[in-house]
Amino acid sequence: MNRFLLITLALLITSTLRAQDLASKIPHDAFAVVNIQTGQFFKLIHVKDFDRSAIGKALVDLGQKTGASDITSVTDYGFDLNSTSYFWTSKTDSITYFTVLIPLSDVSAFEQIFAAEEEIIRQGPVQQFTKTLDDEQVTFAWDNRMLCIASGSPVSSYFENQEVADRYGITYYDYGNYYDDPDTTSAAIDSANTWGYIDDFDIAPPVVEIEAAPTEATVEAAEEAVDSLADIVYEDEPVEIDSTTDWWADTANYAVEAASPYEDYYTKNIRIKDSLAGIWAREYTESVFNHSLDNSILNNRSYLRSVKKDALITGWLSNLEAIYSTLLPDLFGMRGDGKLFSYYGSVYAGLYADGEGFKLGTEMEVSDELARSFKRIYRPKLNRKFLKYVDSDRAVGFVGLAMDSKAYLEELPKLMNDTYGKIFAQYENEISLGAEIISLLLDEEAIASVAKGDGLFVLNGIAEKEVAYTDYEYDEDYNYKEIEKTKMETIPDFLVMFSSDNVNLYNRLVSYFQYKMLLSDDDGIFHIEQSELPFDLYLYRRDNIVFLGTSKLEMEGVRDNRMQGSISKAHRALLTKNRFAGLMSAKKLSEEIPQEQLRSLDNYIAFHKLFGNLGDFYFRSNGIKGNTVSGEFVAQTPEGYDNAVQYLFALIDYAAQQQ
Repeated sequence: MNRFLLITLALLITSTLRAQDLASKIPHDAFAVVNIQTGQFFKLIHVKDFDRSAIGKALVDLGQKTGASDITSVTDYGFDLNSTSYFWTSKTDSITYFTVLIPLSDVSAFEQIFAAEEEIIRQGPVQQFTKTLDDEQVTFAWDNRMLCIASGSPVSSYFENQEVADRYGITYYDYGNYYDDPDTTSAAIDSANTWGYIDDFDIAPPVVEIEAAPTEATVEAAEEAVDSLADIVYEDEPVEIDSTTDWWADTANYAVEAASPYEDYYTKNIRIKDSLAGIWAREYTESVFNHSLDNSILNNRSYLRSVKKDALITGWLSNLEAIYSTLLPDLFGMRGDGKLFSYYGSVYAGLYADGEGFKLGTEMEVSDELARSFKRIYRPKLNRKFLKYVDSDRAVGFVGLAMDSKAYLEELPKLMNDTYGKIFAQYENEISLGAEIISLLLDEEAIASVAKGDGLFVLNGIAEKEVAYTDYEYDEDYNYKEIEKTKMETIPDFLVMFSSDNVNLYNRLVSYFQYKMLLSDDDGIFHIEQSELPFDLYLYRRDNIVFLGTSKLEMEGVRDNRMQGSISKAHRALLTKNRFAGLMSAKKLSEEIPQEQLRSLDNYIAFHKLFGNLGDFYFRSNGIKGNTVSGEFVAQTPEGYDNAVQYLFALIDYAAQQQ
């Protein structure tokens, strides 16, 4: 019995905490959610320090310019800086909603600054007004606890239906029946020529979960808005084209005249759609305040896994297919049964800040089928022989990749066929056949013996070099002659390595390119001739590794076994414990940039101030674990700051002082 009471009490506490969080207002069908955790942000920088920063002063000044003279801190805006704000996107068949939810700590302060000059409508405890921002109707609604900002974007495909178009007074041409049904086309054109609106149509907002029905005032406002559109009369009549007119002589005027009728009905259609979107968004905003906990995003396990209490910002996407269908609806509509994004599940990203620096972590879930393919492809590790040729004290940066090229080539045809085979239905057979031909033609094992799939790129420096180029001079008769000139080019010093077991094929390729005068031999080191690049390239092979680099001296060290790098423990771990990893030293890069590139003393000082004290930028991904592909990007900040946020604001203040 005691255990039962404890469980019941725990459930009640959990339910209460969930209900208090504004995330309970996010509907379960939201496909993208962003959490902005200002509470975590102000744990890393004190409010007083923020107010003294350039950004804080600008925000205070902005408030004072609006007439709120008593604002002395960002806390005076009335927002709850210790709680989380949310942005989410949800979609129906007719509209895509974009919603922001911000917690309030002082509703009177908010109203004084942001709503003092607006026409406010009150419905019970909720107040609201609508503004047009960038030609879009945006609704602001709030109670004593939160502010909700919502707008909508109409889904074009929803209105590409004659019944729907007639309902809302939209002029619709069914181009799909243009040749099949000439009578329908003529009727459409005739109706368009009248440029009239259908006066009797309904406003039917998409179904949303709402506990309280819309008030009569809201319905009347919706009807008045649409009626005002229906009263618009367009005076321009379609231009009759005279077949005898020599319109080539006045193309510009003809284009303007021919385009104006289309522009009229197109503009009319856009106005109606935008007005409907504004009305539906206002109804949707009202539903947010009445949204029940049982149907909230807090019942989505995938979303809950993405919420990290120590993150500044987190972003969650239900699946790539959702955003694909929203941002590219036309392409999505023609995909058929193709699996362009159906292999991919939810996506998560989180931004963190700590004593090391800023960190961006990402995770993506994939299907069982794709997970099996990835595990085959990213099974091997980086060739440890590469590490012998890395000098951490000298290297400006590097990128390493470890994969199985044989497995990749074996999986490629199937992935191509499944992914693209039915996106373009008219080419389904060709794509399927092409995938089979690729599978037959490729000798995966032979290709893998030439390039196993692992490689390492090392950038050892950047310098300026005087290079020759050919220019031309012309005389008065436009006869030209070639002139050799020189110019300064920024040249990278790099070394590329990749594993290769097939020495016979390597020798055959070298012999062939020598025969074609594309390679010259210097005691086993091959120089690439006739290159359009402003730097030299050298090729060498040793210990089943192919080397490609810009330094002949370094290549001679490889050939004579004199090159002994000194890789740090951290760099070794980064490369060997991950399938894909890279690093760039901002400090070394700032030292390598030629001073001639920073032409003034101010530019030189500012550049080294911004980058000279930074640590390393690095990224890493250990392939796939279970059904999740993960990665991380880190920007290290210098010592002397408690965390990365403080360093960022110090840089911003410095940049502001230079203005």
